[in-house]
Amino acid sequence: MPTERTRLSGLRGRLTAFLLAAAVLATAACGQTPSATPSPTVAAPRALTIATGFAIDDIDPLENGFWGNEFGFGELLMRPTPNGDPEPWLLNSLENVDALTWKLTLKEGVRFQNGRALDADALASLMTYQLQNTASLAPLKASTVTVTGPLEVTMVTPSPAPNLPFTLAEKSKFIIFDQVAYDKAKGDPAALIAAQLYTGPYVVQSLDSQQLVMPADTDYWGGTVPLTQVNVKFIADEQSRILAVQNGEADLALYPPTQAAKNLTGRDDSFWRSGSPKGPTFQLQLNQKRDTLADRNLRRAVLSGIDYTELADDVMGGLYEPSTGMYAAESSYAVETQRTDLAAATAALAAAGYHKDASGLATKDGQPLELTVLTYPAQPDSNTLALAIQSQLKELGITVKISQVPEMITATRDPNTVWDMAIAGNGTTSLAGDPIAPLQSYFVSTGARNVYGLADADLDALVAKVAVAMNTTERDDLLRQIQEKVADGAYMGFLGMRSPSVVAAPDWRGYEVSNANLWVDARTTAAR
Repeated sequence: MPTERTRLSGLRGRLTAFLLAAAVLATAACGQTPSATPSPTVAAPRALTIATGFAIDDIDPLENGFWGNEFGFGELLMRPTPNGDPEPWLLNSLENVDALTWKLTLKEGVRFQNGRALDADALASLMTYQLQNTASLAPLKASTVTVTGPLEVTMVTPSPAPNLPFTLAEKSKFIIFDQVAYDKAKGDPAALIAAQLYTGPYVVQSLDSQQLVMPADTDYWGGTVPLTQVNVKFIADEQSRILAVQNGEADLALYPPTQAAKNLTGRDDSFWRSGSPKGPTFQLQLNQKRDTLADRNLRRAVLSGIDYTELADDVMGGLYEPSTGMYAAESSYAVETQRTDLAAATAALAAAGYHKDASGLATKDGQPLELTVLTYPAQPDSNTLALAIQSQLKELGITVKISQVPEMITATRDPNTVWDMAIAGNGTTSLAGDPIAPLQSYFVSTGARNVYGLADADLDALVAKVAVAMNTTERDDLLRQIQEKVADGAYMGFLGMRSPSVVAAPDWRGYEVSNANLWVDARTTAAR
């Protein structure tokens, strides 16, 4: 299989392992992260039907374009990989010239599904447009992107951006689409479909409330692809998604509850397939906007009272790995900051003024301690985890009430929602492997996903420093300080590392599961 090379120059040793992500070799990878050229050993093309719990409203790139990168109608400049080092996808190379300057060179022949070429002019215009119109790119908004060759653009950032390779591999950031066609079609869902805006191997033919239908692009820039069609069915109920596989109505069911794995043992009509966890999967967000958990002692009591090993090994049947902190233990910067300590939990409750009464309830001034935790159906494991935490904290006298909401981020942002804790399916590294972007989103006072009232000026300053740290040693030291700061403030808990999983039909039992939610690309087949 051909290889493609990225270059890294000009920093004279100041960048080490972290920035090698910018200089990865685009070597052949297995499973879901190969190059665009299909394998010559693939069997005859066939259709793939996926059942997912998330509906897609339209294919507007600014609102829903990230779905294209998941399901095969879109592609990114860089591709996430299982080892965490992004590699070129639509790019041929990514070169770090100096601390502020990057050269991006496109592959030859890339074109949108409507036939228009993706060249340097189109890319520079599109990236400039995205910098001004994509909220998650705010830290880079003052960057400039200029054409420096037929297929080359040069990006100059206002401050060092060591995580740019990850940013280019994030499914929801620099989404690649035909801006000229979009300007004519935006606001009209049917026109957006007809415009064939994207570069992916599968073209959106129709989209309604039930499913997305995408035949293969017969003129795909990367060549002939293995599948003739990809269909995505929207099925909210997780058990119904699994039944769709077992009844032959779908080939893959996404986001299955982990507890379903044991129910598939011995069956020949459906199979559990897993990838590798990249870090903590579920955040336990503690709402400091409420008087109760504004008290750090109570937050400490909650986090010390949870048995994280029991969650992973018993509640989730060994299909999770226990979380010992914000990051996977094998990360170079990981610190063990999270542990179960019932004595410490009891002491923290007492420091907050709570003591067990005769009935075993933790009370203060005669009032029992009651906390409401939010779960949501799109992540069925959230409810399973909530039930376990409810039982564990009961031993401390804390009453936990479970409230399921339709959608987590909407509910937690709604001032009318009453909640103390929320179990949200968000990690502390991005799907592309970046630790910086989640810090900016969840742990900074003004972060877009900071819905729980965290406000710590010292933590803000640490995140600002790590975001521009071009040296790996400096970056790792700052990340360790951040972890200690989060633990000291008891700002958030981390409820286990879940392997990304699907339920597969017999013909798809060899499917390689992406750890970046890229379910379909130009090489996807029913591998065996």
